[in-house]
Amino acid sequence: MKNRGLSLRSPYAIVTLCILILYVVSLLFPSAWGLWTAMKSNLDYLGDPLGLPDTWHFENFLTALDNYMVQVFKDGRTYYFYIESMLLFSLLYAVGAAFFTTFVCCLVAYVTSRFNFVFNKVVYGIVIVTMTLPIVGSLPSEIQMLKMLNLYDNIVGMWVLKSNFLGLYYLVFYSTFKSLPKDYSEAAYIDGASNFVVFVRIGLPLVRNIFFTIMLIKFIEFWNDYTATLTYMPSYPTLAFGLYEYSFSAAPEINNTPMRMAGCFVLAVPILIVFLFTHDRMMSNLSMGGVKE
Repeated sequence: MKNRGLSLRSPYAIVTLCILILYVVSLLFPSAWGLWTAMKSNLDYLGDPLGLPDTWHFENFLTALDNYMVQVFKDGRTYYFYIESMLLFSLLYAVGAAFFTTFVCCLVAYVTSRFNFVFNKVVYGIVIVTMTLPIVGSLPSEIQMLKMLNLYDNIVGMWVLKSNFLGLYYLVFYSTFKSLPKDYSEAAYIDGASNFVVFVRIGLPLVRNIFFTIMLIKFIEFWNDYTATLTYMPSYPTLAFGLYEYSFSAAPEINNTPMRMAGCFVLAVPILIVFLFTHDRMMSNLSMGGVKE
């Protein structure tokens, strides 16, 4: 204990601690500044951009909610979508796309890591190549293909489009399945289980922490994705697209920095709630029971 105390008082430890504290402050200060700026009046902000509000205007958030609105022109008619509809579209898009892209990654990684067949290395190589070489210019062909399959401008089409195994998370699942012992699956095969049953009943439970963590990360990514509405589903505006429209609005009641900050925090609140209820799962590690030879 004495040696431990001396090491904590060493110059190296003190400098490292100071650097870490500064790093944490650099992360927290912008969020804190944005929060108290969102509760300022415009005159208060112009008088002191960095200071705390003289009067806390909590009604700014209600004003931001009232001004979350998107106009959609379709078939010669104008449709108005408010925050309730955009919240529903965001949940359907983000949850569905996050689940399917994570499930497909997990399934392909399981097959290529647990079974020996000729295309194993081909699939693995495709993932590495697509991560290394930038693929540009594919947007027009994607839209054309979605229209041919009647998947353009609907949420199910986005689920299909996002269901791929390319990217870093395939490698995460691949390395995890490679490191798992085959004793459980071999016992299941002896009992007559099929490959799919083994995957669902044994493979998925063993990687459930990784699965839900990746799904949560993808959910946050899709939740903040305003380009999906802009490009693929213009008739289903999400909250992220609503914020994009909100940030360019010329309405006098929201055309200032405090109100724009309030609009940003309206979009961030669901993510904060999700994090509060799932941070334990995000931080958890893969745990496995003992395997008897």
